[in-house]
Amino acid sequence: MRRWRFLLLFLSCGLFLLSTGCWDLKDIEKLSFVRGVGIDETDDQGVKLTYQNLVPKMAGKQEADSPGYVNVVSKGKNVLEAVSNVSLKAPPIYSDHLKIFLFGKHQAENQDIQMTLNHFIRDDEVRRSSYLLVTRDAAAKVINQPLKSQQKVPVEHIFETSKNRSFNGEILLPTRIGRASDYFQMGISFLVQSVDAINGELIYDGAGIIHGKTRKLIGFIPATDVQSLNWIMNHISGGVVPATYKNSPITFEIKKATSKVEPHLKDGKISFTIRIMTNGKLSEDQYPAEDSYDEKYIKRFEHIFAKSIKHRIHKAVSHIQKEVGVDPIYLNQQVRIKYPDFWEQHRDEWDSLFQEADIAYDVQVHILNFGAEGASKKSFQW
Repeated sequence: MRRWRFLLLFLSCGLFLLSTGCWDLKDIEKLSFVRGVGIDETDDQGVKLTYQNLVPKMAGKQEADSPGYVNVVSKGKNVLEAVSNVSLKAPPIYSDHLKIFLFGKHQAENQDIQMTLNHFIRDDEVRRSSYLLVTRDAAAKVINQPLKSQQKVPVEHIFETSKNRSFNGEILLPTRIGRASDYFQMGISFLVQSVDAINGELIYDGAGIIHGKTRKLIGFIPATDVQSLNWIMNHISGGVVPATYKNSPITFEIKKATSKVEPHLKDGKISFTIRIMTNGKLSEDQYPAEDSYDEKYIKRFEHIFAKSIKHRIHKAVSHIQKEVGVDPIYLNQQVRIKYPDFWEQHRDEWDSLFQEADIAYDVQVHILNFGAEGASKKSFQW
């Protein structure tokens, strides 16, 4: 009898536990699914958050031409207060599907980016894989930019554009907030993608430079410099290199690229040799006397493209060395790996060492084919 009572009690407890399976149930119609947030500085140095929330498509409750999203603006003296104030005007924010954090120029220049992100990184709903981006304007202006396709959500467009790196070398590898947090902890400067509203369109427009020590935005570089620095960071996965031959346009289409950075230490001075090798095809040749089957003709073009790439890289690196004065392309990590003792002694003065470092470039271009006009050549190997 006691055994049956014990079994009945056990089953009752089991049913009780099962009945709590939906304790955290959320009504989808009462949730704000945020996909991106714009972060700006207010006139009184507070924070303004512009959330872009998806509107759940419930049967019979949403018109076909509806944009599918709504923007919610909230302000506060700090991030947490601004987040809390959302509940005064809209349903609480549900951040599990948040994809991007877009910092306005003034916010990123004047406020510590790590401290601004601190609340979101601590929030267990926010994914550390969310992207960090900046804009030369107010983030709210970019978030509010209506797109030509009303069915397209602006933050979704910003997020999806990052996937076009295999077609355009002027797009940065996405900077995730988790990785940015690591860089801040190590005091490493880095680049983040810049996106701007230009002529009614949202366009990837170069990159912002984040200082590892101040953790603030210290400047921007144009899109052409992004491609140049991508070569060094071994982040090129596609794109084109335009040039001219006897005033006629020619274009090299990148199919594969590899780079190696070799630091050298001599008499206490650091220098670098950067070797870049790329292959691809001659996708455009408007020279009237074209002869793609002539080996000398192709070798001449390979030299022209290599010279163009080297010139652009040298120009971009010289800018960040001499004018910006910080290293956002991780050359410091190459020194740390090869010369750990030297790095430990001089890590706090790396920006000064980087500004004075000599950098040599070795660029090799191999044209493998000429589209439909010529046969293929063998691929390169290191």
